[in-house]
Amino acid sequence: MKVWALSDPHLSFSQDKPMHIFGEHWREHWKKIAQCWKNRVAPEDVVLVTGDISWAWRLKDAMADLDWLHQLPGRHKLMVRGNHDLWWPKSEQEMAGLPSSLLLLTGEAVRVDGEVFCGTGGWLDPQDPYFEPLDDSPFRRELALLERALERAAGMESGNGIHVLIHFPPYTSRGKPTAFDALIHQHPVKTVTFGHFHLEEEWKVTPQGGIAGVHYTLASADYIGFAPVQLPI
Repeated sequence: MKVWALSDPHLSFSQDKPMHIFGEHWREHWKKIAQCWKNRVAPEDVVLVTGDISWAWRLKDAMADLDWLHQLPGRHKLMVRGNHDLWWPKSEQEMAGLPSSLLLLTGEAVRVDGEVFCGTGGWLDPQDPYFEPLDDSPFRRELALLERALERAAGMESGNGIHVLIHFPPYTSRGKPTAFDALIHQHPVKTVTFGHFHLEEEWKVTPQGGIAGVHYTLASADYIGFAPVQLPI
């Protein structure tokens, strides 16, 4: 089993939401994702999709996007919620209706072939220049959800480390570690995968690779050329 990551696919098969308004590199980006995904991901692999999955506002409208992801190779697609994922299921019944290869994590942990994964969406940190007073409540909620996820993962972990999925980077847009990063370093975490950043100036200052024993991966689709990247496990 290999583990791959791709964040921010921003799919919109059920509505007209042309992504190339954000740059020509986004034109028909789903075709690029599909081709690269099929070339790299095997049926037994796991893919981490760390948020901003669909532009849909309601789950029924997101199903075309979710079914599209389900049809791509990979035994499991593990997902966390991005700030644009307004369609996110609100009940266990809605969760049960999702395509079988998709597993959504909101403060939960799961074990796959001895590897332990956990996650939540995360949020802006008070240190970030974009932080506003209304961000305080979701920041505190998401920090608590990450703590819960890490504690559950620690109970499953058997010495190989924990893989964390989070949409918002554990760094500010200026590259400073956040409270989420501090929490990560209190647990036996091996990898952290995130997205959200789409600006070159953010990419340049975001720490990646091995840092204090943890491997960080920015997997925003436009940053990685719409091709899933393999994580070290």
